[in-house]
Parts: sequence; structure tokens; C-alpha cells
Amino acid sequence: MKSIYLDNNATTRVAPEVLEEMVPYLTELYGNPEHAYLRRPALPEDRRRPEKVAALINAEPDEIIFTSCGTESDNTAS
Repeated sequence: MKSIYLDNNATTRVAPEVLEEMVPYLTELYGNPEHAYLRRPALPEDRRRPEKVAALINAEPDEIIFTSCGTESDNTAS
């Protein structure tokens, strides 16, 4: 019998291009960002993150704001 997954509201499969971008953070650069040993200078690809996200959603880079959590996002939006 073939199984059909209908709970995409809870979780969805990671898109291959997202997985590819995330591999370094899942294998080498992982950990709690509060720890000093994880703080590092921004890499060139980090500086392009707003442009890459903006291109994906047809927005301007200055419209992209990265936050650390849902509460910070809510507070920034209000």
C-alpha cells in the first residue's frame, strides 16, 4: 500500500537547494550561537544573504531583516 503524507503543516521535506546551502551549518559550523567559539567574521557568502533571499521572493535586499527567533521577529514587525 502506498503511503501519502498529508501533514505538511507540521513539517515538510527540505528542498535540495536548501539542504545544499545548509550542509556546512549542519556538519561543521553547528552549535549554540551564544558560545564565543562559534563567533567568526562574516564570510563573503554571508554578506550576500539578503540579496539571495530577496531574489527568491522578488523583494529588495533592504527589505530583508534576519532575526534570531519568532519573538524578535514579532517585536521588529510591530
